[in-house]
Amino acid sequence: MDRKEALRALLHDRRRKIDPSEIGWPPPSGPGRRAQGLSQAQVAQLLYKTERWYAQLERGELRSPSPQMLDKVAVVLRMEHQERSALYLYALGHEPPLSADPKAGTSVNDSWRRVVDRVSGEAASICDLAWNVLECNDEFARMFLPCEGGRIGQGGRIGLRQKNLMRWALLCPDVRERQLADWSDQWAPRLAAWLRAAVAAHPGNADLQELERHAERDPVVGPVYRNGSLARVHADGEVLPVRYLGGGMPRIGRIRVCSAQPFSSPGARLIILLFEPGA
Repeated sequence: MDRKEALRALLHDRRRKIDPSEIGWPPPSGPGRRAQGLSQAQVAQLLYKTERWYAQLERGELRSPSPQMLDKVAVVLRMEHQERSALYLYALGHEPPLSADPKAGTSVNDSWRRVVDRVSGEAASICDLAWNVLECNDEFARMFLPCEGGRIGQGGRIGLRQKNLMRWALLCPDVRERQLADWSDQWAPRLAAWLRAAVAAHPGNADLQELERHAERDPVVGPVYRNGSLARVHADGEVLPVRYLGGGMPRIGRIRVCSAQPFSSPGARLIILLFEPGA
């Protein structure tokens, strides 16, 4: 099945599942169409487009429909998140750049929390789109103990007082001085770039807006944040120097950042930090 056939099948199936009477059309009477669901003409009317335009879209004959129009189609045909992604793939050849759900990236399902809990020997966490830690394993929490007052919780689990990774790494003076080696040259430009990219991608997120305000007002971070000469969107693959203070004697080394995004919560991040001892 090629993209045109897949697009036709998707749109036809979504039309078929919507009862016109739910939208206010009277049931058909007399001779004429008896097919189940919405007709192409009815969908076109809901989109304020011509029937010819919608028929061309459904046949895959429109060369490049606009993302704004595809989003309207997704709303009219009551598409779920994955159906909307499929609509973009079949019509344009790529997934939508942003989720239509304003809450996307702010939570994850319990399966991801269980994944993090079961990672052993490496620091692992799952964060929302503003770097709020939703879940972390003990190895990850030990990185916070020296500078951010980690605590032992119920059942011996280590908890965190500072729940935001970006605030910890960018704005905590103790972390900048003691834990993130070569902070000014290695860490600060990258942290600032990641924050700038996140704010650009999610301009309505209150936590990101607050982080940006604090970054701009901080006498140390502000000049770095406003510089903007380094462009980075994500941390995956970065290798950065650290003084690892958790779990006994301090160790000098570096962390290799492995970061991935859950498809069910675009914007959220699974972060695993691989510690490599050495100069």
